[in-house]
Amino acid sequence: MSSNNFIYIMLGLLFFVLFLSSKSILKFIFNILISIVIIYIANIFLKSNNIYLNINLFTGLFSGILGIPGIICLYILQILL
Repeated sequence: MSSNNFIYIMLGLLFFVLFLSSKSILKFIFNILISIVIIYIANIFLKSNNIYLNINLFTGLFSGILGIPGIICLYILQILL
């Protein structure tokens, strides 16, 4: 087997795995977007109390993975720190 055939087989397997897991990737991206919207709305209401979360990569990933409890945890950390 030549090295080109091996590369094509590995790329094919990679695309196959990505195709099978594309629903979970899309769900994760959807969770990140929803959590960013929730943080934005919460920032509007809580800004008058000087409680504000920056929207960045860390807050997006953290709240995307953990969901609503993650957002609550981030606000509790913001209050404590």
